[in-house]
Amino acid sequence: MNWFPQLASGAMAQYPLHRNRRWRAISNTLESGETITLGDAAGGFIEWRLRFQELTDAEVSTLTGFFQGSRGGAGSFGFVDPFANLLGWNEDLSKPDWQKGLLAVSGGLGDPQGRQRAWNLQNANGAEQSLSQSLAIPGGYTACFSAYVRSDSAGTVGIARDSKRVNAPAGPQWKRIQVSGLGAAGATASTFSIILSAGSTVRVFGLQVEVQPWPSLYRSTGAAAGILEDTRFQGGELKVVHTAPGLSACQVNLISRV
Repeated sequence: MNWFPQLASGAMAQYPLHRNRRWRAISNTLESGETITLGDAAGGFIEWRLRFQELTDAEVSTLTGFFQGSRGGAGSFGFVDPFANLLGWNEDLSKPDWQKGLLAVSGGLGDPQGRQRAWNLQNANGAEQSLSQSLAIPGGYTACFSAYVRSDSAGTVGIARDSKRVNAPAGPQWKRIQVSGLGAAGATASTFSIILSAGSTVRVFGLQVEVQPWPSLYRSTGAAAGILEDTRFQGGELKVVHTAPGLSACQVNLISRV
């Protein structure tokens, strides 16, 4: 599958951007005059208006080449919601989206926002164990995985995307840690992990994956969403305006089936 290109900065979009979610319903009117209306789960879509400024010549070449390769609005490709926390059930680590290895996991604990949404991870084993979730984003996308962590005893906790790992200190105060960058070259999915050393216990909250180099404000999630594999250009023309030597602007209109 082809994927909409990120900017050289690693961002999917620039502000301001417009996201319009639409749903479709099907209505049937019976002979009695009664009307039955049901939502059409397969009929929803999202419209995107992405306005790009100060694009370099290389970024323009990549974007126009991708547009031509997609045959305008004829071909579909993957696009990732720039607003989304891509992880599923990031406040419920008991869900099957999460792989927990031999960790003991318990929830309902105090979090850094003053509520009871944090989870305790305990590794009572003699080897490292991890809490992880895999997402179908390509290795060529820049992504940031972040989480809040704390531990009653000073130590370190690992945070990783595939083989790229950062070991961050964890202490009695909540601290947001992160790992950012590309995934494995050519990969069609990435695995994001919190890694505990043997015999350690860590409290975690606010796990978040975004397709950009740095973490944004925390967002809670339900079922995993935001990876849109049926996206097309809306309209048969991509107009690029040169605004300064070596710099350009354009608006990209997309539509994603959900």
